[in-house]
Amino acid sequence: MTQNKKILLLSGVMVLFSLIAGVPQRQIPFFMGYLSETGNISVVFSQDEDTADAPEQNNEDAASDSQPPCPDPAEVVLRGLEEKKQAIEALRNALDQEKKDLQRYEEQIDEKLASLETMKQQIQKDLALLDEKKSEQEREKEAAYEAKMNRLVKMYAGMKPKDAAQIVDEMTLDVAQEIFFRMRETSASQILSFVDSQKAAKISERLAFRRK
Repeated sequence: MTQNKKILLLSGVMVLFSLIAGVPQRQIPFFMGYLSETGNISVVFSQDEDTADAPEQNNEDAASDSQPPCPDPAEVVLRGLEEKKQAIEALRNALDQEKKDLQRYEEQIDEKLASLETMKQQIQKDLALLDEKKSEQEREKEAAYEAKMNRLVKMYAGMKPKDAAQIVDEMTLDVAQEIFFRMRETSASQILSFVDSQKAAKISERLAFRRK
C-alpha cells in the first residue's frame, strides 16, 4: 500500500476516532503531521498489514490441512502388487479345483469302462453257453436222426426188394436219398430196380453227386 493511500486511510480513521473520543477535529492535522514526520504511519500500517495478512496465511494453512495427503508411490506399487498376487492366487485355486474335477471325472469314466468290460465278458460267457447248449442240442438231434435213418436202412435192406420199392415210391426224394445213401450199393441197386423208373433216375442222380 502506498504512502498517500495510508495517509488517506488513517485520516478517515482519525476522523472517526475524533467523533467517538471527542477529540477536536482541528487537532487531527497536527497529529497526522506528527505521524508523517516520525514515520509511525508505516509502523501502524505495517502492523495492520501483518494483522491483515495473518488471516490469509491461516486460511492457506487451513486449506493445506483440508487437502488429502499425497499417497506414497511405494505404497501404491505395493498395493497393486498385492492385488495382482491375490488375483493370481484366486486363478490358481480355480485351476486346481478344475484339475480335481477333471480327475474325478476321469475316475468315474474309468469305473464305467470297467463296468462295461465286465458286462461284455459276462455277455460273451452267456453267448458261449448258449452256443454250447445249441451245439449239444443239434448234436443230439443229429444223432437221433442218424439213429432213425439207420433203423430204416436196416429195415428196408431186410425186406424183399419189390416190397421195399413200393414203399420207396411213396417217399419224398429227400428221404429216399438219405436212406439209399446209407444203404450198401448191392441192396440199393436191388430195390431201385423195382422203383418207378423216373423216380429211380432222380434218386440215382442225387446219390452220384452226394458221393463225389
